[in-house]
Formats: sequence, C-alpha cells, structure tokens
Amino acid sequence: MNYIPSRPKRRRPDFSLAVINIVFLLLLFYLATGRLITQGELMTDVPLTQHLPLDHLPRPLLLVTADGSLFLDGAPVSMDALPGAARKAADNSQFLNILAERTVQADKFVDILARINTANVPVRIVTLHAQGRSAGKAP
Repeated sequence: MNYIPSRPKRRRPDFSLAVINIVFLLLLFYLATGRLITQGELMTDVPLTQHLPLDHLPRPLLLVTADGSLFLDGAPVSMDALPGAARKAADNSQFLNILAERTVQADKFVDILARINTANVPVRIVTLHAQGRSAGKAP
C-alpha cells in the first residue's frame, strides 16, 4: 500500500479564452472608433469640367474626353504613345496636368494614370469648381 498521494496531473494552461477576449475587445474598439470612410469624404464635391479655351489651363495638359480620347496640348495621342509623349511633354515642367471630363469612367482614368506611371512622370489632376452646385447632384 502506498500512503503517499500521487501527484495530480498538471493541467496545461488554456490560452484560447484570453485570445478570444482580446479579439473581442479589438473588435469593439474598432466598431466604436473606426470608420471605413470619414465624414468629410461624404461632403466633398465631385470635380466638374467645362469647355474652356486651352490657353487658360496649365501646360503640359492632357485632356481626357468622356469617350476616352486623349489630347496632349491639343494634339490627339493614342494610349500606346501616351508614356513617351507624357515623358517628352513633362521634360520642361515638373508635372503633367490632367483634365478629365466628369463622365470619364474610373477604370479608364486609372488605366491612363497607370500608363503615365510607366514613364515615371509626376501627375497633377486639374479640376474646376462650379459655383452654385451642391455635393452629389449631377448637372
């Protein structure tokens, strides 16, 4: 007979409850403080373009029409020739200015910016603010 009690088996600590608590607290924190968009983004006006004489706009200027046509300082440019033309036009200036119509599709515009980016040309987007229009209303 053994009168010495046997050692109780040691339980391994279970950290799953602590991890669940931390994740839950982080979730509550981000729900309470974080937002996907800020309030200021909801109040911004969409850039509006109008037909203006090209001599009043900054140079070099890439004009993007609603149908996707490109004009660099008034001369038509194809998408294939855009990186070389953008590099050549921006040699004398710091930026290539881009003026796009309001109805240009975003994917076309991003594609144009990606083509210009292959030429390592810095871009500045030119917008015109129309007076008397509120945010979110189409003209």
